Amino acid sequence: MIKPIYVDANGTYPIKPAHYDAVAAALKSVDGNPSSIHAPGRNAKIALEDARTAVARLLGATANEIIFTSGATEANNFALSGSLRAGLADMKPLGEAPRIVVTATEHAAVIETAKALSERGLCELQIAPVSTSGQIDLNALESLITPNTALVSYLAANNETGVVQATADVARRIRSLNNKVHIHVDAVQLLGKSDLSWLASSDIDSAAFSAHKIGSYKGVGALYLRRGKKLTPLVTGGGQERGRRAGTENMPGIVSFGIRARELLSELPLMIANMTAARDALLQELKSVPDAVIHGLNSERLPNTVNFHIDGVAGDDILLNLDIASIYASSGSACSSSVARPSHVLTAMGYSDWVALNSVRVSFTGDAAVSEVGAIIRIIHEVRQRSITHK
Repeated sequence: MIKPIYVDANGTYPIKPAHYDAVAAALKSVDGNPSSIHAPGRNAKIALEDARTAVARLLGATANEIIFTSGATEANNFALSGSLRAGLADMKPLGEAPRIVVTATEHAAVIETAKALSERGLCELQIAPVSTSGQIDLNALESLITPNTALVSYLAANNETGVVQATADVARRIRSLNNKVHIHVDAVQLLGKSDLSWLASSDIDSAAFSAHKIGSYKGVGALYLRRGKKLTPLVTGGGQERGRRAGTENMPGIVSFGIRARELLSELPLMIANMTAARDALLQELKSVPDAVIHGLNSERLPNTVNFHIDGVAGDDILLNLDIASIYASSGSACSSSVARPSHVLTAMGYSDWVALNSVRVSFTGDAAVSEVGAIIRIIHEVRQRSITHK
């Protein structure tokens, strides 16, 4: 039987069987409501706060700076709408809507939320362009920041191309232009792929994370919110999460998140090394594939991600044949993969609609082996050869 090769970690990171066992064992002793004052409730509360502390340690933050959510989409929505409604735009001139600035390659959870807020007349939206390598055009971004700018949000690492921004430096430059602006970062793809212990000491005010991107349960995430910063709650109706996010906490998800966060503290260096070795091996092998073009090659990128296209070869053809061979890759964001439309990330980088529709993303897990790359490249060569023969 062929051993599957999973290379879609940016879509979701597979959960190891032992993790299910660890979560189940933990829940047997903490299956109470954390808001209850009796012993089962107190035990659940302890487990909840232990998980919060574990996530905070990964970010160099304190536990009270972590708000558990249903995922990164909610965390991003919370940051964008909550910052506007919290009165962070009080500096606006009379009669003018506050300005928010996002970049052209944001995840849909940010860019669609920003557009919705603008369409409701709650803000003026400005979208900063990126270069052909996927890096934020910092001069353009800085030109959009005014005294009336309430929020700037940018993607720390792109989920499709793997392009990484100079996240802390970008925040520092934004802060120098407007000391009151709320700086939010979608940092989902950095977690589990880089050391984030610098985050809480940076100029970043909030950052979104997702548990299922690191091998935890789906349906849980977190928002880092710098101490002293306030957001108007997105979900109301209770005092949970220190009054910042109502609703009984998702204990199975949060316990799962906490377990993986603790594991990452020790596992991360080896995971990064494995990812980097596999990524670099694939990049080297792709050089032997005629007409293969790697996107964002000249930028700093995640240690696990390669995004490419082959001129004249349908991306779906590559993905289908990889799938038949039990190699599981993707075309980009899992949140929009069911919609047949060009990647807005690649079109923002200047690629054609054809390229944006026919690109392939390989994103390795921390257990990746260089030996897996040969099987991937073999399929790519076979598909390309058939495409040429049938023309």
